[in-house]
Amino acid sequence: MMWLWLAVGCDGCSSPPSPSRPVVIGPTLSVLTYNVNFEREDPATIEAIVGADADLVLLQETTPGWEAAIRARLGDRYPHIEFRDHLPDGGMAVLAKAPFVSLPGLVSPVGGFPAWCLDAESPVGRLRVLHAHLHPPLDENGLFTGYFTTTGLRATELRSHVSCFEGGPDVVAGDLNEEVGDAVDVLVDAGFFDAASAFAPVTRTWAWQLEWWELTGRPDHVFSTGGLFPVEVEVIEAGASDHRPLRVVLGRSARAAGAP
Repeated sequence: MMWLWLAVGCDGCSSPPSPSRPVVIGPTLSVLTYNVNFEREDPATIEAIVGADADLVLLQETTPGWEAAIRARLGDRYPHIEFRDHLPDGGMAVLAKAPFVSLPGLVSPVGGFPAWCLDAESPVGRLRVLHAHLHPPLDENGLFTGYFTTTGLRATELRSHVSCFEGGPDVVAGDLNEEVGDAVDVLVDAGFFDAASAFAPVTRTWAWQLEWWELTGRPDHVFSTGGLFPVEVEVIEAGASDHRPLRVVLGRSARAAGAP
């Protein structure tokens, strides 16, 4: 679930600058990040995952109910599945077509949701992946003040989480609970490419319908580094969650792959 402040708080915000996209050669990896919404267990959300057919699927806000339904529908398609519960709304899952090794769970240093680091085999080689669901923009005074007061908390979480890998991750993906802000800046400043910014305009991955208007935002991200660049980006208009699945195809640049 996303929080209602987002479109109001980020009205007029600019995205990080779009990087120039190098020529990509060889195999590619498709990554799907999707906050399924812990309150909306609906078959349409599972069918959205089926339709995306990504190599690596990272889910946020899973529950035991979601786990049972997803394993029943997708167990044959994804031979490597792991869920981690954190009730009520901090559960996570990884679905993969290739094997992966999970590192010990990461606890938020500011009392938010946990994160997950995994060492994953993929068509583009072994990857260090950080699966994140950062602190919501909410404080003791509510949603609107939370937008202004919690961005530093998310940056603190992200700086802590990336240290699970010596040298940092190759891919950071998930619901970062901000379109732009201190946490996003941590990755941009470290040289990561935000796929959605590289393929502008990706205008929203989240929407919440109020009586008279719709709030929207782009809190869901796939960042990459280390010669791994976005080739395709798609926001899939499907599912019953307030979020939309974000599918990103990544590949290695000709220079990173050793081509002349």
